[in-house]
Amino acid sequence: MITSESEIPEPSDPAFVILDVTDPRNISFVDRIKTPGTTVSFALHNGLLFCSEIGHLEIFDVSSLPEISRISIFEGNHPGNTTLYEASERRLYLSSYQQGISVIDVKDPIFPTLLGSCDCDISVEPTATYGPYGISQIVKKGHYIYGVAIDYSMTKGREALYVYDVSDVGNIKKAARLSTTPVRGHGMAIDGNHLFAVGAFGVLSIDISSPEEPLTIGELLLEGRFGTFASHNQGRLYTAGGVLGIAKERGPAKYSKTFSPSPTPAGDGVHNGFFQAIDTSNPIHPRLISETRIDKGVGFGFTVYKDTAYLACSHGVATVDVRDVNNPTVLAFFDELDQTKEYIGVAIIEVE
Repeated sequence: MITSESEIPEPSDPAFVILDVTDPRNISFVDRIKTPGTTVSFALHNGLLFCSEIGHLEIFDVSSLPEISRISIFEGNHPGNTTLYEASERRLYLSSYQQGISVIDVKDPIFPTLLGSCDCDISVEPTATYGPYGISQIVKKGHYIYGVAIDYSMTKGREALYVYDVSDVGNIKKAARLSTTPVRGHGMAIDGNHLFAVGAFGVLSIDISSPEEPLTIGELLLEGRFGTFASHNQGRLYTAGGVLGIAKERGPAKYSKTFSPSPTPAGDGVHNGFFQAIDTSNPIHPRLISETRIDKGVGFGFTVYKDTAYLACSHGVATVDVRDVNNPTVLAFFDELDQTKEYIGVAIIEVE
């Protein structure tokens, strides 16, 4: 398992760590790899690890772990919560907290090439590490990229779902924009013709059967929860995030005025984390199946692999057994890491 040490917004000693999770009940430290900037998200394909970092995209050869070697660095990257590898095109699709989305050709991993990009209606100073608004998690379906835009300014209500037409990556177009208020979307997942946006206060169900005319059709209210990441697996929506400090009344006025774009999105108001399973078989009425508390840290990113969820949290990493979706079980929480850092992004590498 690989996860990043986060020091957003100003990293002093950025790195990612390699952990042995051969037995998800017994996690151990393997190595720490320094990077030029904080890695926010990862993608993995055929022994190549793609790291979307603040200021850079790095590519590593991880085919012979624990040995690891750097292949190349692409300058000028602005990261987000997602790095997608499209195997058929040998391209990366990246979300950006301040630049919308971008597409990078990695046919030759030694010389990555920017193919195209498209904004999300907000202009950010080029020198800014993060702006107040930007695309967090993305999913590709057909020749469309769907992305949720988080608004860290609580008073402006700009959170939205963007649909990008990437049929011509040299000329990416915004095909649609749909407000996700009151759910301050930070994560999302797709199942068929339905998209589920997760964030503060709940989950929105959105019909994307007509990509250029997305339509909100359902909502699940989750008081006092901030979902940061989502994945759809075996007919269920999984989400992870933080428990907000005030849960009795809904609405931005009851919380701090701004969200920080760190793995603790509500600042000091977030204390513990959670991992949820949600039934989306009826997208008009999504139903919470179970919630597993991660009492030692906010869950910011995860992947589900062979009936186990691997979570990057604010104080370490956690593993959760999801074979019984009605009663997921925390297998381990590993916090023998630098506690001045928070942890973000997950990649699972199977070693022969």
